[in-house]
Amino acid sequence: MLTAAQCETCAAEYKSLARQAGVSEERSTLLNNIARSLKGLASQLDRLAVLLREEAK
Repeated sequence: MLTAAQCETCAAEYKSLARQAGVSEERSTLLNNIARSLKGLASQLDRLAVLLREEAK
């Protein structure tokens, strides 16, 4: 299972790929969208971790 940190790392990598020279606008848009989705997933995983800790009390 992916961790929030891994999602953040992947998001940064996709953002970096989107900014590379010679990348088409369409590819850049897709890469940025994937990065945004991974950031959202990281946020959800963080929230889930907090909930699980609270439920374990």
